[in-house]
Amino acid sequence: MSRITRHGSHTSLAKKDFVVHLLRIENPLVRGTIAEFFSAFVFIFFVLSTQASTLFSGRRGDMLLNAVNNGIAVSIAMFVSGGVTGAFLNPAVTLAWAVIGKLRWTCCIFYSIAQFVGAFAAAAVIYVLYYDALQSFDGGHRELFGSNGTAGLYGTYPADHQTFLSSIINELVGSGILLIAVLSVSDRRNWRPDNGLFPLVNGLIIVALNLAFYGNGGVAMNPARDLSPRLFSYFSGWGEETFSLWNYQWFWIPFAMPYAGAIIGALMYEVLIEFHWSPELSHGTATNLENCKHEECNHNESGPPRPDEGALIQEESVTAIQPIHAFGSPVIIKDQGTQIIKSF
Repeated sequence: MSRITRHGSHTSLAKKDFVVHLLRIENPLVRGTIAEFFSAFVFIFFVLSTQASTLFSGRRGDMLLNAVNNGIAVSIAMFVSGGVTGAFLNPAVTLAWAVIGKLRWTCCIFYSIAQFVGAFAAAAVIYVLYYDALQSFDGGHRELFGSNGTAGLYGTYPADHQTFLSSIINELVGSGILLIAVLSVSDRRNWRPDNGLFPLVNGLIIVALNLAFYGNGGVAMNPARDLSPRLFSYFSGWGEETFSLWNYQWFWIPFAMPYAGAIIGALMYEVLIEFHWSPELSHGTATNLENCKHEECNHNESGPPRPDEGALIQEESVTAIQPIHAFGSPVIIKDQGTQIIKSF
């Protein structure tokens, strides 16, 4: 009997090994792109589903609940793909990493596309998951604002007191602070946390940023988190107003400004901190993947990475992230006290 059991076990393992060999993707860029899609999907799924839960359960406007969830969402998503790419999650963070030479541009492009697609897919799943609750809430009549306003479940929208200029500054500052924080915890010459703590620390960064910008209507910080769900809401019943708000002057702010803010923040960290480390200290930004050998995305174009840098840019990176929320404050107030959820 034991021989039969062992034989059956070996047969099962052999079949599994065959399937793994058949499905395994050898190209590191493709693996990384899939990982970024999957982690972005997971991240946006948790962000949007919690917003929907708070809205339909009568807890819309719970700042602390949404802020904490956004941080947890970033942490979970980073655990999903951290061992593959470092878990960027956020196209603005991905671009900033490329601009400062820590990620190859090919990887930047593919990862960013994957993040946008993953966020769109998550928005579609949330729509299906909460369709009945949405129908019950607004009777099938989709509105941006007002007592039945629900567009804030997907895109970010300005608070009543915000102006065009203050909205731009809001995104620039929020995204800049995000990159300074992310780079500081990923720099091996700084007080970098252990690899397993990276996602948790980044989650705390997102919680802090959510809370910090809550009183000013929140901050997006993540182009994929805003544009992809906004596009889905446009096609699924909320209509042109999702883009025409402020005479088409609003929608591009949470899309474009995180890129600018992230680049500024990354350059500030390099100029004010990273360039001034003692030569005796180990050179290079730390990675959370000490054993990964994915050289396709390493920033060192002229040859293999230095031993003290590690083999991966992904090893050199942590994301964001999203609000990162990659990231943003959970709630704003709009029209007669109606609360519109705004998240990272």
